[in-house]
Amino acid sequence: MDIMQKLINRSKDLSEQAKGLGEKARDLTKRSMESTRLKYELAKLEKEMENNMAGLGTLIYQQHRKGEGMEEDIQRLMAASQKLEQEIKNLEEQIANLNPGPALCKGCARELPEGAVYCPNCGSRVVEPIVKEDRPAAAQKEDF
Repeated sequence: MDIMQKLINRSKDLSEQAKGLGEKARDLTKRSMESTRLKYELAKLEKEMENNMAGLGTLIYQQHRKGEGMEEDIQRLMAASQKLEQEIKNLEEQIANLNPGPALCKGCARELPEGAVYCPNCGSRVVEPIVKEDRPAAAQKEDF
């Protein structure tokens, strides 16, 4: 009966692990879908910004060519473009939060392979890797 109890306990453990994996998969799917939606919105805003920049160029050219004041139109388009810039920045931040960068070594700030115990570059033991945004400025330079 001791063996039966061990089997029952083991099956319960496996069931709990499977449940946890299912929840992780569901969370990853939700994050992926949200990230895709945000990227689509970002692409739309970037295209709108492109159109604004082209429009600004046209207005400035017309103003220069005709010598007429188009300041009001230019200011309106500039204000709309500044608003778009802020919206784009917000979306980029949301996407970055949904898709954290690769883990980095605390010793040398190089990217770590997934599941690394030691850094392949400096040999430091990986305890809790830092995220790319926390990377020291000196380590951001590319080494040749």
